[in-house]
Amino acid sequence: MLSLQISTAVNSPSWEWTGDRWCSGSSWISPYDHPALETWSSQDSQRVVFQVRERAHGQPPHSPGSPRPVSTRAYNEAVAEASAWDRAHHLIEITPHGVTVSTGARCPAPVYLTVKQGDLLGHWDVTHLRSTTSHQHLEPVEIARLLARTGHYSTRTAWQGVSLLTERSSVWFHDGELRVRMPEPARHDEARELAPDAAVLDGYERLLYAVLADHRYIPERTAIELSGGMDSSNVAMSLAARHGPVLASGALLQNGAAGEQQKRRREAMIRYAGFRDTVLRATDYLPLNPQHAPRVPLGPHEEIYIAGHSRLLAKWKADGILWAAAGVGGDEMLSLPPEPHPPLVPNDLPRWLTSSTFEALQDQESGIPPAPPISDSTLRALACGAPMYLRAGLWPLYPLADPAMWRFGQWLPFEWRRKKHLARARLKRLGFDGEVTHPPLRENFHEVLRQALVYFGPTAIRSMLATGSPLIDGKFVNADELAAAAIRLEQNRPIRQDGMVAHVLRLHQAVA
Repeated sequence: MLSLQISTAVNSPSWEWTGDRWCSGSSWISPYDHPALETWSSQDSQRVVFQVRERAHGQPPHSPGSPRPVSTRAYNEAVAEASAWDRAHHLIEITPHGVTVSTGARCPAPVYLTVKQGDLLGHWDVTHLRSTTSHQHLEPVEIARLLARTGHYSTRTAWQGVSLLTERSSVWFHDGELRVRMPEPARHDEARELAPDAAVLDGYERLLYAVLADHRYIPERTAIELSGGMDSSNVAMSLAARHGPVLASGALLQNGAAGEQQKRRREAMIRYAGFRDTVLRATDYLPLNPQHAPRVPLGPHEEIYIAGHSRLLAKWKADGILWAAAGVGGDEMLSLPPEPHPPLVPNDLPRWLTSSTFEALQDQESGIPPAPPISDSTLRALACGAPMYLRAGLWPLYPLADPAMWRFGQWLPFEWRRKKHLARARLKRLGFDGEVTHPPLRENFHEVLRQALVYFGPTAIRSMLATGSPLIDGKFVNADELAAAAIRLEQNRPIRQDGMVAHVLRLHQAVA
């Protein structure tokens, strides 16, 4: 939602709005420019506060400008009110005692923070902070998490000294030091017993409708990522119910029988809703294909299928789209209570991961915030996806990741959550047939990834080995075992764990 550079020497409210940012000497705070957002600022005799936040539906936006002078009492009241903003926001307060940056429970576009030469730097895209890091300063625990695919929503990033501002938390910056303040654990609910006449589907539809209505967006300039999965399909149908056939949709289509099934299922929903649709073939944008090498640096957490996904977003933006809705959070909203995981043992990991990586994984719970209002994995997905949307000029909408939806899911008895019964039953009630509600073939990108590894993996691995990598120098991966994986892929006889080579190559690209 913002980027910033604040000097530790800044201790006065002498800030001005210059048209696209607030400035004071060499310090500046730049809000992300999008009609979904608004800015607010105020000051008293010694303090100044800035807020970048998601707009409330039906309310006129605050006009950007220099901080408005107010009395001390009015300032305190305004800061308390701004801190309680129940939509996505970041709040920056500068006092003679230091700088505080805080955020709320909703984090569709979080900020990363670091300190360089006494200045506080922040950005929604962690790659903009790369100049503050070096290959020697990789964060072992986070690198191990990424390589083993055991990620957590955490303050940790791939680099030491660069932190994610996690939900409801704040950081205090003073004299060149950054201190994190964590929130209290959020309260979670248990499944409830339904009344005999409980209208579960009605409640689900009303709540999803209300969550969408709480966001400020322009329907004609909004698209839905309609993969055909249960989550995006339900979001799409609720958008259609609210606005009629004015929205756009799009997806990456798979190949083979599953792709033909996906095509039929999507066409049924598009006919129902009247969306204007954009379709790309996933195999035209295979991961690791040098033809689709990113034009800008990508962060270590960004998705492996970003080439095709980014192209879809670019097509939408060219068509005037400014908001992109997705079904992120639906899996976790209807998830069952997790079963305890057995302790990780070295044999669980791919051969190319070293004993040093395994040792780092023993500390993987560190840096994890207290229990959030929604799931850890949903928050991680939001953080991973945000840079891709914001680089494309789109603001993401994640209605199923709303805390109200999460609480509703927790209340449901298990039979409504198991195998996403709620989501499937809602689509059935709308009149969709069994292929839409219970597709017989699994639709995933496993075959797309296998093709990418067979076609491009060997060359990419050997290039990494020839040029060197911080992952090898840091003893996170074993070069000989990666070379053996390249041979297996070249001969089109990969073993099960070879699919994870793609994530090694993706992480190498991000940190090299």
